[in-house]
Amino acid sequence: MAGAYCRAVQKVGGIPVLLPAITRLERPLASFCQGLLLSGGGDFDPGFFGEVPHPALGTVDYERDCWEITLITKARREGLPILGICRGMQAINIALGGSLYQDLPSQYPVSGKGLVEHHQSAPGDQVTHRVKITVNSLLHQVVESTEIWTNSHHHQAVKETAPGLKVTARSEDGVIEGIEGKNDHFLLGVQWHPERLSTPDSHRLFAAFVRACRGKMDSA
Repeated sequence: MAGAYCRAVQKVGGIPVLLPAITRLERPLASFCQGLLLSGGGDFDPGFFGEVPHPALGTVDYERDCWEITLITKARREGLPILGICRGMQAINIALGGSLYQDLPSQYPVSGKGLVEHHQSAPGDQVTHRVKITVNSLLHQVVESTEIWTNSHHHQAVKETAPGLKVTARSEDGVIEGIEGKNDHFLLGVQWHPERLSTPDSHRLFAAFVRACRGKMDSA
């Protein structure tokens, strides 16, 4: 786990609790944490959404895939706030029944100027492309804008959104950059890496997540 995630949570008043990938978790998540943050990482095993591996598929970790799907399922059942970042957003979509592009450069249908640079060559703490956000969405309420600049470090992306999820942000080429629950208190996924940025909207994103976790704690 990259330290940037822990620092981002701690900076806005949260206490990060790291969970190792274990085969079973019988006790409720809410017995030791008030929210679930899913980080970036490697590729997802396409078997989870009924596809065979694409030639450009990167390294997969089946144990991690299973563990994160278990965590998402439990967090949803218990009504905990969930924030997914990059792979974490993809994990939310897969856990709830959606699918992914296994490799954007070879699978995503583009027109006009083509794909933006989704796996940027610039340092991770620099923004490289714009994301447009749906008005009145949870993400719009959190970042307080309909357009922000983000960084980008991925070659996979959400293809078909899962039932119960809606798309609330896209990059200029149409790639999905934000998803959220239709009726959830706080279920949000973003495709970029706010933990690496010092922008105001990145701070607001983590602050909103921790506030939602604190609200869950206060209502317990």
